[in-house]
Amino acid sequence: MIRSVTLHTYELDDPALAAAEITDQLSAFELCSHTVGILMCDTEFIDSGVYEAVCAALPFDVAGTTTMTQAVGGEAGMLMLTVMALTSDDAFFEVGYTEPIAPLGDIVEPSKAAFEAASSRLPSAPKLIFLFPPLILENAGDQYIEAFESLCPNTPIFGTLAIDDSIAFDNSYTVCGGDKSQNRIAFILVAGDVSPRFFMATISDENKLPYTGEITKSRGHIVEEINDMRASEYFENIGFAKDGKLDMGLQFVPFLLDFKKRSDHDGVPVVRAMVYFDENGRGVCRGYMDQGSVFVLVNPNGDDIFKSSEELVDRLRAVPDRQATIIFSCVVRRMTFGPEPLREAEMAVQKLGGASPDARRAATPIFPDAGCPSRQTKSWRRS
Repeated sequence: MIRSVTLHTYELDDPALAAAEITDQLSAFELCSHTVGILMCDTEFIDSGVYEAVCAALPFDVAGTTTMTQAVGGEAGMLMLTVMALTSDDAFFEVGYTEPIAPLGDIVEPSKAAFEAASSRLPSAPKLIFLFPPLILENAGDQYIEAFESLCPNTPIFGTLAIDDSIAFDNSYTVCGGDKSQNRIAFILVAGDVSPRFFMATISDENKLPYTGEITKSRGHIVEEINDMRASEYFENIGFAKDGKLDMGLQFVPFLLDFKKRSDHDGVPVVRAMVYFDENGRGVCRGYMDQGSVFVLVNPNGDDIFKSSEELVDRLRAVPDRQATIIFSCVVRRMTFGPEPLREAEMAVQKLGGASPDARRAATPIFPDAGCPSRQTKSWRRS
Protein backbone atom coordinates (compact mmCIF):
# COMPACT_ATOMS: atom_id res chain seq x y z
CA MET A 1 0.00 0.00 0.00
CA ILE A 2 1.19 3.51 -0.85
CA ARG A 3 0.17 6.59 1.13
CA SER A 4 0.59 10.08 -0.30
CA VAL A 5 0.76 13.64 0.95
CA THR A 6 1.24 16.87 -0.99
CA LEU A 7 3.37 19.82 0.12
CA HIS A 8 3.64 23.27 -1.43
CA THR A 9 5.16 26.72 -1.11
CA TYR A 10 4.76 30.04 -2.88
CA GLU A 11 7.95 31.43 -1.30
CA LEU A 12 10.23 32.49 -4.17
CA ASP A 13 12.80 34.74 -2.51
CA ASP A 14 13.88 33.10 0.75
CA PRO A 15 15.22 29.52 0.33
CA ALA A 16 15.39 28.89 4.08
CA LEU A 17 11.80 30.04 4.63
CA ALA A 18 10.54 27.95 1.70
CA ALA A 19 12.31 24.86 3.03
CA ALA A 20 10.85 25.49 6.48
CA GLU A 21 7.32 25.76 5.06
CA ILE A 22 7.69 22.43 3.26
CA THR A 23 9.18 20.57 6.23
CA ASP A 24 6.60 22.04 8.59
CA GLN A 25 3.79 20.67 6.41
CA LEU A 26 5.56 17.31 6.22
CA SER A 27 5.96 17.09 10.01
CA ALA A 28 2.21 16.54 10.42
CA PHE A 29 2.46 13.20 8.61
CA GLU A 30 4.21 9.99 9.60
CA LEU A 31 6.36 8.56 6.83
CA CYS A 32 6.71 4.84 6.23
CA SER A 33 9.94 2.91 5.66
CA HIS A 34 10.33 3.98 2.03
CA THR A 35 9.52 7.42 0.60
CA VAL A 36 10.12 9.37 -2.60
CA GLY A 37 8.97 12.78 -3.81
CA ILE A 38 7.68 13.99 -7.18
CA LEU A 39 8.74 17.64 -7.28
CA MET A 40 7.40 20.25 -9.71
CA CYS A 41 8.10 23.96 -9.75
CA ASP A 42 8.29 27.09 -11.83
CA THR A 43 11.78 27.79 -13.17
CA GLU A 44 12.06 30.80 -10.85
CA PHE A 45 12.33 28.45 -7.86
CA ILE A 46 15.48 27.01 -9.41
CA ASP A 47 16.96 30.42 -10.22
CA SER A 48 16.36 31.68 -6.66
CA GLY A 49 17.91 28.67 -4.92
CA VAL A 50 14.61 27.59 -3.34
CA TYR A 51 14.52 24.25 -5.17
CA GLU A 52 17.97 23.26 -3.95
CA ALA A 53 17.18 24.30 -0.36
CA VAL A 54 13.95 22.28 -0.33
CA CYS A 55 15.74 19.17 -1.63
CA ALA A 56 18.41 19.51 1.04
CA ALA A 57 15.77 19.78 3.77
CA LEU A 58 13.68 16.77 2.72
CA PRO A 59 14.43 13.36 4.27
CA PHE A 60 13.92 11.55 0.94
CA ASP A 61 14.97 11.77 -2.72
CA VAL A 62 12.96 13.67 -5.33
CA ALA A 63 12.69 13.81 -9.11
CA GLY A 64 10.51 15.86 -11.47
CA THR A 65 10.47 18.84 -13.82
CA THR A 66 9.72 22.52 -14.14
CA THR A 67 6.17 23.40 -15.13
CA MET A 68 3.70 26.29 -15.34
CA THR A 69 0.46 25.54 -13.48
CA GLN A 70 -0.12 23.16 -10.59
CA ALA A 71 -2.73 22.05 -8.12
CA VAL A 72 -2.46 20.18 -4.84
CA GLY A 73 -4.87 19.67 -1.94
CA GLY A 74 -6.74 22.93 -1.52
CA GLU A 75 -4.42 24.99 -3.75
CA ALA A 76 -4.11 25.81 -7.45
CA GLY A 77 -1.62 28.30 -8.79
CA MET A 78 1.21 29.13 -11.14
CA LEU A 79 4.26 30.32 -9.17
CA MET A 80 4.37 27.25 -6.93
CA LEU A 81 6.76 24.55 -5.83
CA THR A 82 5.00 21.30 -4.96
CA VAL A 83 6.09 17.92 -3.70
CA MET A 84 3.98 14.79 -3.73
CA ALA A 85 5.51 12.39 -1.21
CA LEU A 86 4.76 8.71 -1.86
CA THR A 87 5.47 6.57 1.21
CA SER A 88 5.08 2.86 1.89
CA ASP A 89 6.31 -0.10 3.92
CA ASP A 90 5.84 -2.61 1.09
CA ALA A 91 6.56 -0.51 -2.02
CA PHE A 92 10.10 0.59 -2.85
CA PHE A 93 11.36 3.69 -4.68
CA GLU A 94 14.61 4.67 -6.38
CA VAL A 95 15.41 7.84 -8.33
CA GLY A 96 17.87 8.23 -11.19
CA TYR A 97 19.34 10.82 -13.54
CA THR A 98 20.66 9.82 -16.94
CA GLU A 99 23.69 11.13 -18.77
CA PRO A 100 22.99 14.05 -21.18
CA ILE A 101 20.77 13.27 -24.18
CA ALA A 102 21.79 14.78 -27.53
CA PRO A 103 19.27 16.11 -30.07
CA LEU A 104 18.55 13.31 -32.56
CA GLY A 105 21.01 11.17 -30.62
CA ASP A 106 20.81 7.78 -28.91
CA ILE A 107 18.76 7.67 -25.70
CA VAL A 108 19.27 4.10 -24.52
CA GLU A 109 23.04 4.26 -23.97
CA PRO A 110 23.04 7.52 -21.93
CA SER A 111 20.19 6.08 -19.80
CA LYS A 112 21.48 2.55 -19.27
CA ALA A 113 23.94 3.09 -16.41
CA ALA A 114 21.57 5.25 -14.36
CA PHE A 115 18.69 2.81 -14.84
CA GLU A 116 20.79 -0.21 -13.93
CA ALA A 117 22.19 1.53 -10.84
CA ALA A 118 18.71 2.51 -9.60
CA SER A 119 17.11 -0.86 -10.36
CA SER A 120 19.96 -2.74 -8.63
CA ARG A 121 19.01 -1.01 -5.37
CA LEU A 122 15.46 -2.35 -5.53
CA PRO A 123 14.56 -5.73 -3.98
CA SER A 124 12.62 -6.75 -7.10
CA ALA A 125 11.96 -5.66 -10.66
CA PRO A 126 10.22 -2.28 -11.18
CA LYS A 127 6.46 -2.36 -11.65
CA LEU A 128 6.12 1.34 -12.57
CA ILE A 129 8.40 4.03 -13.98
CA PHE A 130 7.80 7.77 -13.55
CA LEU A 131 9.66 9.40 -16.45
CA PHE A 132 10.58 13.09 -16.71
CA PRO A 133 12.44 13.80 -19.98
CA PRO A 134 13.84 17.17 -21.07
CA LEU A 135 12.12 19.14 -23.80
CA ILE A 136 14.47 18.73 -26.78
CA LEU A 137 12.54 19.84 -29.86
CA GLU A 138 14.33 17.45 -32.20
CA ASN A 139 13.32 14.42 -30.11
CA ALA A 140 9.87 12.85 -29.92
CA GLY A 141 8.29 11.84 -26.63
CA ASP A 142 7.90 8.32 -28.00
CA GLN A 143 11.68 7.93 -28.21
CA TYR A 144 12.13 8.36 -24.47
CA ILE A 145 9.47 5.76 -23.81
CA GLU A 146 10.95 3.29 -26.27
CA ALA A 147 14.36 3.69 -24.64
CA PHE A 148 13.02 2.80 -21.19
CA GLU A 149 10.82 0.06 -22.61
CA SER A 150 13.98 -1.55 -23.96
CA LEU A 151 15.67 -1.19 -20.57
CA CYS A 152 12.64 -2.47 -18.62
CA PRO A 153 10.21 -4.34 -20.91
CA ASN A 154 6.51 -4.66 -20.11
CA THR A 155 6.60 -2.01 -17.38
CA PRO A 156 4.06 0.87 -17.33
CA ILE A 157 5.63 4.30 -17.90
CA PHE A 158 3.98 7.57 -16.88
CA GLY A 159 5.25 11.12 -16.79
CA THR A 160 5.66 14.46 -18.50
CA LEU A 161 8.18 16.54 -20.38
CA ALA A 162 9.75 19.61 -18.79
CA ILE A 163 8.29 22.99 -19.76
CA ASP A 164 8.42 26.61 -18.63
CA ASP A 165 6.46 29.79 -19.35
CA SER A 166 8.44 30.90 -22.42
CA ILE A 167 7.12 30.55 -25.97
CA ALA A 168 10.04 28.31 -26.97
CA PHE A 169 10.09 26.39 -23.65
CA ASP A 170 13.85 26.99 -23.67
CA ASN A 171 14.21 27.63 -19.94
CA SER A 172 12.80 24.32 -18.78
CA TYR A 173 14.59 21.78 -16.60
CA THR A 174 14.35 18.27 -15.32
CA VAL A 175 15.26 17.99 -11.63
CA CYS A 176 16.63 15.23 -9.45
CA GLY A 177 17.95 15.35 -5.89
CA GLY A 178 18.98 19.01 -6.00
CA ASP A 179 20.47 18.84 -9.50
CA LYS A 180 18.94 20.39 -12.62
CA SER A 181 19.46 19.83 -16.34
CA GLN A 182 18.11 20.74 -19.75
CA ASN A 183 19.25 17.48 -21.37
CA ARG A 184 19.06 14.71 -18.75
CA ILE A 185 16.12 12.40 -17.98
CA ALA A 186 14.97 12.20 -14.36
CA PHE A 187 13.07 9.08 -13.35
CA ILE A 188 11.61 7.17 -10.41
CA LEU A 189 11.41 3.38 -10.28
CA VAL A 190 8.70 1.78 -8.14
CA ALA A 191 8.76 -1.88 -7.05
CA GLY A 192 6.83 -4.02 -4.58
CA ASP A 193 3.15 -3.61 -3.77
CA VAL A 194 2.01 -1.18 -6.47
CA SER A 195 -0.85 -1.56 -8.96
CA PRO A 196 -1.10 1.57 -11.12
CA ARG A 197 -4.23 2.38 -13.10
CA PHE A 198 -4.38 4.81 -16.01
CA PHE A 199 -7.16 7.03 -17.36
CA MET A 200 -7.16 9.36 -20.35
CA ALA A 201 -9.14 12.31 -21.63
CA THR A 202 -8.68 13.67 -25.13
CA ILE A 203 -10.18 16.44 -27.21
CA SER A 204 -13.12 15.89 -29.53
CA ASP A 205 -13.38 16.78 -33.19
CA GLU A 206 -16.45 18.97 -32.64
CA ASN A 207 -14.41 22.09 -33.46
CA LYS A 208 -12.38 20.68 -36.30
CA LEU A 209 -10.99 22.93 -38.98
CA PRO A 210 -11.69 22.23 -42.66
CA TYR A 211 -8.23 20.70 -43.11
CA THR A 212 -7.53 17.00 -43.18
CA GLY A 213 -4.95 14.75 -44.73
CA GLU A 214 -3.15 11.44 -44.77
CA ILE A 215 0.46 10.92 -43.72
CA THR A 216 1.68 9.31 -46.94
CA LYS A 217 5.37 9.22 -46.01
CA SER A 218 6.93 9.51 -42.56
CA ARG A 219 9.78 8.29 -40.39
CA GLY A 220 9.09 8.29 -36.67
CA HIS A 221 8.14 11.86 -35.77
CA ILE A 222 9.33 13.29 -39.10
CA VAL A 223 6.52 13.86 -41.63
CA GLU A 224 7.93 13.83 -45.15
CA GLU A 225 4.75 13.83 -47.22
CA ILE A 226 1.06 14.61 -46.68
CA ASN A 227 -1.38 13.61 -49.42
CA ASP A 228 1.69 12.73 -51.55
CA MET A 229 3.14 16.25 -51.37
CA ARG A 230 5.98 17.63 -49.33
CA ALA A 231 4.82 18.51 -45.79
CA SER A 232 5.81 22.18 -46.07
CA GLU A 233 4.00 22.45 -49.40
CA TYR A 234 0.81 21.01 -47.91
CA PHE A 235 0.77 23.62 -45.15
CA GLU A 236 1.67 26.45 -47.52
CA ASN A 237 -1.34 25.47 -49.64
CA ILE A 238 -3.72 25.86 -46.68
CA GLY A 239 -2.11 29.09 -45.49
CA PHE A 240 -0.34 27.70 -42.41
CA ALA A 241 3.20 28.20 -43.74
CA LYS A 242 5.14 30.56 -45.97
CA ASP A 243 8.54 30.26 -47.63
CA GLY A 244 9.20 26.95 -45.91
CA LYS A 245 8.50 28.38 -42.45
CA LEU A 246 5.72 27.10 -40.24
CA ASP A 247 3.26 29.62 -38.81
CA MET A 248 4.20 29.80 -35.13
CA GLY A 249 0.55 29.51 -34.16
CA LEU A 250 0.37 26.03 -35.65
CA GLN A 251 2.55 24.74 -32.81
CA PHE A 252 -0.54 25.08 -30.63
CA VAL A 253 -3.11 23.78 -33.13
CA PRO A 254 -3.68 20.09 -32.35
CA PHE A 255 -3.55 17.35 -34.95
CA LEU A 256 -6.20 14.75 -34.14
CA LEU A 257 -4.81 11.52 -35.56
CA ASP A 258 -6.44 8.19 -36.27
CA PHE A 259 -3.74 5.50 -36.25
CA LYS A 260 -5.97 3.34 -38.42
CA LYS A 261 -3.23 0.93 -39.54
CA ARG A 262 -1.60 0.27 -36.16
CA SER A 263 -2.15 -3.09 -34.54
CA ASP A 264 -2.29 -1.53 -31.06
CA HIS A 265 -4.70 1.26 -31.99
CA ASP A 266 -7.78 1.16 -29.74
CA GLY A 267 -9.89 3.63 -31.71
CA VAL A 268 -9.22 6.66 -29.50
CA PRO A 269 -7.78 9.57 -31.54
CA VAL A 270 -4.30 10.73 -30.59
CA VAL A 271 -3.25 14.39 -30.38
CA ARG A 272 -0.01 15.60 -31.96
CA ALA A 273 1.66 18.95 -32.61
CA MET A 274 4.19 20.09 -35.23
CA VAL A 275 7.27 22.06 -34.19
CA TYR A 276 8.98 23.24 -37.39
CA PHE A 277 10.06 22.33 -40.93
CA ASP A 278 13.63 21.19 -41.51
CA GLU A 279 15.75 22.35 -44.46
CA ASN A 280 14.13 19.70 -46.68
CA GLY A 281 10.55 20.81 -45.94
CA ARG A 282 9.84 17.87 -43.64
CA GLY A 283 7.64 18.46 -40.60
CA VAL A 284 9.22 17.73 -37.22
CA CYS A 285 6.51 16.76 -34.71
CA ARG A 286 6.35 16.22 -30.96
CA GLY A 287 5.31 12.58 -31.29
CA TYR A 288 5.28 9.76 -33.83
CA MET A 289 3.21 10.39 -36.97
CA ASP A 290 2.70 6.90 -38.37
CA GLN A 291 2.61 6.53 -42.13
CA GLY A 292 -0.93 5.79 -43.27
CA SER A 293 -2.53 7.74 -40.42
CA VAL A 294 -5.18 10.33 -41.21
CA PHE A 295 -5.58 13.60 -39.33
CA VAL A 296 -7.81 16.60 -38.93
CA LEU A 297 -6.69 19.96 -37.53
CA VAL A 298 -8.72 21.08 -34.53
CA ASN A 299 -9.37 24.48 -32.98
CA PRO A 300 -10.11 23.38 -29.40
CA ASN A 301 -12.86 25.14 -27.50
CA GLY A 302 -12.34 25.90 -23.79
CA ASP A 303 -15.75 24.56 -22.81
CA ASP A 304 -15.15 21.28 -24.64
CA ILE A 305 -11.72 20.92 -23.04
CA PHE A 306 -13.19 21.61 -19.61
CA LYS A 307 -15.96 19.07 -20.15
CA SER A 308 -13.50 16.32 -21.00
CA SER A 309 -11.42 17.19 -17.92
CA GLU A 310 -14.46 17.16 -15.68
CA GLU A 311 -15.56 13.78 -17.01
CA LEU A 312 -12.10 12.36 -16.31
CA VAL A 313 -12.03 13.73 -12.76
CA ASP A 314 -15.49 12.27 -12.10
CA ARG A 315 -14.18 8.87 -13.21
CA LEU A 316 -11.26 9.22 -10.80
CA ARG A 317 -13.57 10.16 -7.94
CA ALA A 318 -15.46 6.91 -8.50
CA VAL A 319 -12.33 4.81 -7.86
CA PRO A 320 -12.92 3.60 -4.29
CA ASP A 321 -9.38 2.65 -3.23
CA ARG A 322 -7.10 5.24 -4.81
CA GLN A 323 -4.09 5.98 -2.63
CA ALA A 324 -2.50 8.69 -4.81
CA THR A 325 -3.77 10.50 -7.87
CA ILE A 326 -1.57 12.30 -10.39
CA ILE A 327 -2.90 14.14 -13.44
CA PHE A 328 -0.73 15.55 -16.21
CA SER A 329 -2.62 17.98 -18.43
CA CYS A 330 -1.29 19.25 -21.75
CA VAL A 331 -0.21 22.89 -21.73
CA VAL A 332 -2.30 23.51 -24.89
CA ARG A 333 -5.42 22.65 -22.88
CA ARG A 334 -4.47 25.36 -20.42
CA MET A 335 -4.02 27.88 -23.23
CA THR A 336 -7.58 27.36 -24.45
CA PHE A 337 -8.88 28.81 -21.17
CA GLY A 338 -7.52 32.26 -22.04
CA PRO A 339 -8.04 34.62 -19.08
CA GLU A 340 -8.91 31.63 -16.82
CA PRO A 341 -5.70 29.56 -16.92
CA LEU A 342 -6.51 27.88 -13.59
CA ARG A 343 -10.01 26.78 -14.58
CA GLU A 344 -9.14 23.10 -15.04
CA ALA A 345 -6.84 22.93 -12.01
CA GLU A 346 -9.34 24.61 -9.69
CA MET A 347 -12.07 22.21 -10.80
CA ALA A 348 -9.87 19.22 -9.95
CA VAL A 349 -9.01 20.67 -6.54
CA GLN A 350 -12.67 21.25 -5.75
CA LYS A 351 -13.76 17.78 -6.87
CA LEU A 352 -10.86 15.69 -5.61
CA GLY A 353 -10.19 17.23 -2.23
CA GLY A 354 -9.66 20.41 -0.27
CA ALA A 355 -7.12 21.49 2.30
CA SER A 356 -8.00 19.07 5.10
CA PRO A 357 -5.38 16.48 6.12
CA ASP A 358 -7.52 13.64 4.80
CA ALA A 359 -7.88 15.39 1.46
CA ARG A 360 -4.17 16.10 1.24
CA ARG A 361 -3.42 12.40 1.68
CA ALA A 362 -5.31 11.74 -1.57
CA ALA A 363 -4.49 15.08 -3.17
CA THR A 364 -3.95 15.56 -6.86
CA PRO A 365 -0.99 17.44 -8.30
CA ILE A 366 -1.76 18.71 -11.79
CA PHE A 367 1.25 19.46 -13.95
CA PRO A 368 0.69 20.70 -17.52
CA ASP A 369 3.11 19.04 -19.90
CA ALA A 370 4.70 20.30 -23.08
CA GLY A 371 1.99 19.17 -25.44
CA CYS A 372 4.10 16.26 -26.66
CA PRO A 373 2.13 13.07 -26.15
CA SER A 374 3.75 9.71 -26.59
CA ARG A 375 2.37 7.06 -28.81
CA GLN A 376 -0.87 5.68 -27.46
CA THR A 377 0.13 2.48 -25.67
CA LYS A 378 -0.43 0.97 -22.28
CA SER A 379 2.84 2.53 -21.18
CA TRP A 380 2.02 6.23 -21.27
CA ARG A 381 -1.35 7.62 -22.33
CA ARG A 382 -1.75 11.36 -22.24
CA SER A 383 -3.93 14.02 -23.77
